[in-house]
Amino acid sequence: MSADNTTPARPPQGPHQPRWAWWVVGIVIPVVGILVTVLMNGPGSSDDKAADDTDTVRPTTSADEKTATTPPPTKSPAADRVLYGPDEVKVDLSGGGAMYIDLDTSEPLLSGSDIKGADLIYQTTGDDPTLYTPDSALTLAPLAGSGDAPAPTASECADAVESNGAYTGTAQRGGRFCLLTGEGRVAYLRVVAVPPGRGVGRLDVTVWDTPAA
Repeated sequence: MSADNTTPARPPQGPHQPRWAWWVVGIVIPVVGILVTVLMNGPGSSDDKAADDTDTVRPTTSADEKTATTPPPTKSPAADRVLYGPDEVKVDLSGGGAMYIDLDTSEPLLSGSDIKGADLIYQTTGDDPTLYTPDSALTLAPLAGSGDAPAPTASECADAVESNGAYTGTAQRGGRFCLLTGEGRVAYLRVVAVPPGRGVGRLDVTVWDTPAA
């Protein structure tokens, strides 16, 4: 049997890739990798945002802590602005009749005849003088307690007039009253002295320009 010297057939080969194609692949892949890296680490990335947020956090200072823990100031009765008083006002009714009192001035204005803007009428009617309000306005509020009781604030006086306002009251010694004037001011009146019949009566008067809110 003779040896077979026939050369075996080669399997078919695929098309041959040109050399320049491999060069393109070798260039494109690194470029794509660089672009992806740049986009991931760009200004809009989440890592940068987190870093920016961390950088912008302001540390808490002692001033911030004071603002957070200190309550807002409250308005005290001392904030009521006094227009007049407390001071004594003498009401001379030696000749009888009535005295008209205007409290919307820097000092109380008294007149033996009716005056425009009068807030109170002090009149002798017998044993004890009587206080009236012009036109029977319900702006005079009697207060409980004697003259030794603590004086009310403007706000307390305003509340008393609103809840218990009347148009008349007896001016007995130690009597206390709150009054709302024609221009919206608040006054506190305390009867210091009452003459027997005709004579000079005395009132301790405080007028507030505006009640505290």
